Amino acid sequence: MDLLKQLKKKPYKPDFPFPVTEYAKRVKKAQRAMARRGIDLHLISLTPNLGYLTGYDTSMPSGYTIGMLPAKGPVGLHCSELEGCCALQSSTIKNIELYRWYEAQDTGSGLGKVLRKRGYDGKRIGIEMRNPETFTIGAFDVGSFLTLQKMLPNAEFVDTTDLIMELRLIKIAQEIAYMREAGKLTMRGLFASLAAVGEGKFDNDIIAAGHHAMIASSSELMSADPMIMSGERTGWMPHVPYKRHAIKRGDSIYLEYTGTYHRYNAPAMRSAAVGNVTKEVQRLTYISLETVKLILEHARPGRTGHDVARDAGKILRKHKDIYFHGALGYSIGMSNQPTWGEAPCTSPRALSANSRRACVSIARSASSCRAPPASAFPRALRSRARAAIFWVLAWSANSRSAKRRSQEFTRRAALRLLGDLI
Repeated sequence: MDLLKQLKKKPYKPDFPFPVTEYAKRVKKAQRAMARRGIDLHLISLTPNLGYLTGYDTSMPSGYTIGMLPAKGPVGLHCSELEGCCALQSSTIKNIELYRWYEAQDTGSGLGKVLRKRGYDGKRIGIEMRNPETFTIGAFDVGSFLTLQKMLPNAEFVDTTDLIMELRLIKIAQEIAYMREAGKLTMRGLFASLAAVGEGKFDNDIIAAGHHAMIASSSELMSADPMIMSGERTGWMPHVPYKRHAIKRGDSIYLEYTGTYHRYNAPAMRSAAVGNVTKEVQRLTYISLETVKLILEHARPGRTGHDVARDAGKILRKHKDIYFHGALGYSIGMSNQPTWGEAPCTSPRALSANSRRACVSIARSASSCRAPPASAFPRALRSRARAAIFWVLAWSANSRSAKRRSQEFTRRAALRLLGDLI
C-alpha cells in the first residue's frame, strides 16, 4: 500500500497556528537568506525550524526528519512513514519522501538518493550541523553527513545552522500573543504546585499538581517537563530530576515550568519554603532582586546583550562568594522537546523593541532557591516583567505582584511571584 496516496484520498485540513500566507512569507525570507550566502539547498534537521517554516509538529522531535528547502519552491521532507502522517496533519508540506521507521540506521543513503535524483550533486548545500544551544537536539547526524559526502562527491556542504534561527529571533504580534497564552498556562501550573507544597508531601505530588493544571488548561505537549528540586537538592542546579523525595520542615522548593501554546513557551521559576529561612537565603534574595531590577532598567531597544550583562552584573561582581553560572539571558519562543530555549544570546546584535518584548529572558544565579516572606521586600523591588519572561536570580527569589496581591500562598513562609505574565 502507498501510505501517502491513501492518506491524500481524504486530505486532513490542518489547524494552522498562522495563515498559510505567513508560512509562505517565512519560506521566502529563508530563501532570500540562502541566496545571500549562495546556498542551493538548505537541509533542516532542527524540528522547531521546520515547524517555523511549515507548521510541522510531532511528539517525536528527536527522530530523523529532514526538511529540504530549495532555492525556489516549497519545502520538501525526507522522513519515516510515521512522521509523514504528522506532516500531512500539521504542516504545509506536500512533497514527502518516506522510509520505513525501523530502517533509520541508514537514512543518509535514502536522502542521498533523493538529492541525487533532484540534481544536487555539484551544488552548494547548507546543513544544520550544530545544536544551537546546550540543551537542544537536532543537529544533522554525522553518519548521514558522511554518507552524503560519498554519494554527492561534487557537492559543497556548508554550516547553515543559524540561517532560520536568525529569522525566528524577531517575533510578529501573533507569536507574542501565543507566548502570553503560554505564560498564563505556566502560572496556573506554578500556582497549583505552590498550593500543593507542604510538610510530608513528595516532590512527585507537587509536580503532578502543576502538570495537571497546565494540561487541563489547554497546554500541549510541553517543550520541557516541569522541574522541581527540594531540600538539599536545591543547591545543585535545576536539572536534577524529581524522584519521590519527601518534603520536610525547613526545606526549600524550587520550581521551573513552562506551558506550551502552539509550540510557543513562556518559562518561569518560583520558589517556596516550608518553615523559616536563614539570613543567608534572605541575603541571596535581596541580591537577586537588585540584579533583576538592573536588568529591567537596562534591557531596552538599541542595546546589545553584552551591554545589558555588563550593567546588570555590577551587583553580582561585588559578591565573590556567590556562584553565578554566567548567563543573563537567552532567546525563547517556539520550541520542541527537550528544551524551551531557541538559541543563546551570543551575538552582539542590538535589541529591537520587538525582540526585547518577546525574547529577553533573565536567567538565574546563586545556588539557593529558598525565599523569605514577601513582606520582607521593599515595595520598590516588587516589580513586574511584562511580555518577556524574567527569571529571578538566586533560583527564583520572591516578590509581590500588583495584579495578584490577593493570591498570596503561605505555608508559614510566603511563596511569591516576580514577573506577572497574565
